[in-house]
Amino acid sequence: MIDRGFEEQPDPANEGQTRRVDWTIVKRTVADQVKAKAVSAVYYVKREDGGSEFPTLALARAAVNKTIVHPEKLTRAKGDYPTTKK
Repeated sequence: MIDRGFEEQPDPANEGQTRRVDWTIVKRTVADQVKAKAVSAVYYVKREDGGSEFPTLALARAAVNKTIVHPEKLTRAKGDYPTTKK
């Protein structure tokens, strides 16, 4: 399992209400048994209503509206912090 989460979707049975739909991203790898190396990989998004395959992890995450923000882009530079030394 690579990633998991949920989406809030409108529920047609209860008007005005939402329901939680869980999803999971699984990586399926085909390997060469002689060389013991991966030949191909496909990312599969499983939901309760079915699933779909994607060639890359970025496309699978985009299908479930998940974006990853890298921590190095969120961290300020060392010089931006106030210093207490004199």
